[in-house]
Amino acid sequence: MIKKKLISLITLLFLFHLTSNLISNDIEKIQIIKEPYYINNLELMNYKENYTLLDDKPASYFIINFWASWCAPCVKEMKSLNSLQKKMPSIRVITISQDKSLDLAKNFFKKNKHKALEKYFDKDKKTLSKFSLRGLPTTFIVNKDYKVFAKVEGIIEWDSKSFMSWLNEN
Repeated sequence: MIKKKLISLITLLFLFHLTSNLISNDIEKIQIIKEPYYINNLELMNYKENYTLLDDKPASYFIINFWASWCAPCVKEMKSLNSLQKKMPSIRVITISQDKSLDLAKNFFKKNKHKALEKYFDKDKKTLSKFSLRGLPTTFIVNKDYKVFAKVEGIIEWDSKSFMSWLNEN
């Protein structure tokens, strides 16, 4: 009886430790940018091929995600980005496709129905040139003053309580 309780307790402690490490690892993936810069005049092309400036629609934060439909990690994190936008309507979650064609990006969203996300296409890669990326997905975190102050290379659970708490503290 004591042995079973001890095994159960050890298992619970192990699971708690594993879970807390997974949560903290997401926050650890957030890199603070040493020399932040401003992007208020960032021009974005939507899926109707109309251009808009980032500062045309203010927000408390901007989560700017560079992705492509062929990138498996990009596809995986879309659900949590969409959920984050629903949970925090004061922010703007902006996706910028790096696909070869606009049709590839459009088809992805037709199939996957992430309706809460803002969808843009980087037709001539001018948007990409304003950021420093090593690969996809890469997501930049921008404050209400349009200052790019952090980024994540790879995926995290964007809609997690730990990320939302981190965002509210920064």
